[in-house]
Amino acid sequence: MSEQTPTTSDQHILITRVFDVPRERVFRAWTDPDALAAWYGPAHVETPRESIRVDLRVGGRYELTMLMPGGGEFAIGYEVVELVEPELLVLRSDPMPEMGMHEPTVLRLEFHDHGPKTRMTLSDGPYPAHGRGGAEAGWTAAFEKLEAQLAE
Repeated sequence: MSEQTPTTSDQHILITRVFDVPRERVFRAWTDPDALAAWYGPAHVETPRESIRVDLRVGGRYELTMLMPGGGEFAIGYEVVELVEPELLVLRSDPMPEMGMHEPTVLRLEFHDHGPKTRMTLSDGPYPAHGRGGAEAGWTAAFEKLEAQLAE
């Protein structure tokens, strides 16, 4: 069982969640393409393994494409800007003008030992007002899938 605390500022999302596994497993779930394919994206969204590319180094790329119900695709690209395994992963998104996001967002993931568990803190933004709620709901739903994948 995990705990989650979402907080939303005007432009940023902050979610803290505790998972019942060591932080190396949670970090690997974010950085191993096979693990990402098992959970990334909200419910009813698939992220095929062949669409995932992770070049895990500062300056590397982190790219994936989610397949939406009904056939739509949503591609996301990031640059790895900070990396401290298995403690910190910071990604800067490519702008997505088609989504009204003309500036990059910064996704910051911190992984802390919490006894035998992991406390993961996600910070993401800035988002335009119209995109923040959808992004928060998407992360929250994805973390339900992540929790199930980690329990296997």
